[in-house]
Amino acid sequence: MPLGVVLGSAAAVGASLYYAEDWRVRGIIAGSAAIFGLWLADPFRKKVSLNRPKRALLHDKFDVKKIPKKVDVVVIGSGMGSLSSAAILSRLGYVVVVLEAHPDVCGGATHQFDLKGYRFDSGLHYTVPWSGPLFQLTCLKKASEVVPFELMGEEDGTFDRIILGEEEFKIKQGEKHLPEMYKRFGSGPEGKRAIDKYLKLSNDAMATLKVFFLARLLPKWMQNLIWYFCNGSLERLAKPTGEEVIRSLSKDRKLVSLLSSMWIDTGARPDRASFLMVAAVFRGLAMEGGVYPRGGSQRLASELVPVIEEGGGRVLIDAPVSEILTDERRGGRVCGVRLQSGVEILCDRVVSGAGYRATMGRLVPRPTRERFGIPVEVPGVAQSCGFVMLNIGIEGRAEELGVSNCNVWHLPVDKDGDMYSPMLSYFDAPLADDTDPPAFITVGSLKDQSYSEKHPEKTSCQVLLMAPLKWFEVSASESDGDKRGEEYMKIKKKWEEKGMKVFYKRFPKTQGRVRLVDVSTPLSIEKWLHSHSGSAVGLDVTPERFCDPQVRDILDPVSKIPGLFMTGQDTLLCGVTLAQMSGVVTAFRMSGFLPSLKIVLQSLFLV
Repeated sequence: MPLGVVLGSAAAVGASLYYAEDWRVRGIIAGSAAIFGLWLADPFRKKVSLNRPKRALLHDKFDVKKIPKKVDVVVIGSGMGSLSSAAILSRLGYVVVVLEAHPDVCGGATHQFDLKGYRFDSGLHYTVPWSGPLFQLTCLKKASEVVPFELMGEEDGTFDRIILGEEEFKIKQGEKHLPEMYKRFGSGPEGKRAIDKYLKLSNDAMATLKVFFLARLLPKWMQNLIWYFCNGSLERLAKPTGEEVIRSLSKDRKLVSLLSSMWIDTGARPDRASFLMVAAVFRGLAMEGGVYPRGGSQRLASELVPVIEEGGGRVLIDAPVSEILTDERRGGRVCGVRLQSGVEILCDRVVSGAGYRATMGRLVPRPTRERFGIPVEVPGVAQSCGFVMLNIGIEGRAEELGVSNCNVWHLPVDKDGDMYSPMLSYFDAPLADDTDPPAFITVGSLKDQSYSEKHPEKTSCQVLLMAPLKWFEVSASESDGDKRGEEYMKIKKKWEEKGMKVFYKRFPKTQGRVRLVDVSTPLSIEKWLHSHSGSAVGLDVTPERFCDPQVRDILDPVSKIPGLFMTGQDTLLCGVTLAQMSGVVTAFRMSGFLPSLKIVLQSLFLV
């Protein structure tokens, strides 16, 4: 039995012997302490020994023979929400089978891929340090035992460089850039008031987001009670868009552009995204710190999969689900899943991390959906945009190429320093000759310090350009499996030219050293990540997501269909850390108060 439980139980027994005079009271206290220790340590729970390396666990191809004899829970998808939920349920004694559609690897948007000797991330570009404690909670490990998250940035703490036109502003760890912001934009009383007001409002916004997250742990009736009393905060901070709030604070267009600048992180333009999210990415990342997992983003799945398999479950790839099975004789309750191969896996509970639209529109049978009055679309909330992503392999050391472990935001502005007008022009005519696209540039090979130490002569960069799927609908009609039509290849070439023009502008020393340029589009996201409409971060983070009671109810982790639960970015919000948190929330809502308390106490006392 772990030392923490032994000492705690011994202390309780000792106290009972010292303070209690009646032997019966002493017996009750000592017995209760022993029962509590056994309940917490769970010494009789069997663990399945693993005889395969962690990396092999990520590539476990589906075979009907690999399905456990009795399955308690099936989890659809293997993103961070799905795996985190499955890991906690496994620790609680459930036999969980995770089914991933990707033919080669699990991990969702945290998997990595290699092209001609260069390694790239499929979706995780950076996160915040809270990912570490969440792994401790889900995996029952010490901080020193989970994947380490290393701070990004240059020597002065800069980890994001915002370039508005040709003016650069450095975002630094711990918000050490605030004095420079006041110096450049707050020298007069009006500018100082605007920045002061923004800081206060953004602090309030982040506090409201924390309430939003914590409320998801509670039953719906308690959530409704919280929002009844907190409705004023939602009306003030979540209902207006980022643009509306920030423009109301200042007439300085450069300041407005700076405070709105990191909108690509939200998956929505700042004239559409709720102020809550616009403030969270600009302030939250700098306050918490931008980090990246040592060993690459794929290590995240490597932490979680062993926990699931030790509990007797499996994480299987190349296993696309075609339908969630329900039993009309049992009131429409979930009774398993059917794979595209026709194989059926029976269970009483299903967790879907496939996203709301894919789950309700494609996986849940129409009669079941209609029986419970569940809409296919979320009212007022569309899918977020996808991205065109250029994967660039460069020969040479980072110092020779002029690149650093720092993200670059390329944001065109007009003559007055306003970002919004060029942004709208881009969305009106993205491939026009005179369009300068807003872009996010990141250097993956430097973020993973272990990779850069092994491969100092290989530098991999990625350029992200926000792009909705509709821009590729004509070429999508020509698609045939892995083969793309001629029109699609022409469009990809145009995007490559646009993206490389931006890249060479920001990193001119890389010209002549590029050895690889691979272009992916929202069609790629739809194919490989099975994301509806090629969306990179799930549902849009518009004000309705927070303020509409019907939307909050629809996106609750506990669906109206008995036995069906939801997890992932649509359940909470976008981002790896929040996807992890959504998995925790879903598992806790499924298991109830005492099992959830047990997981928390184990993480506090058993490591």
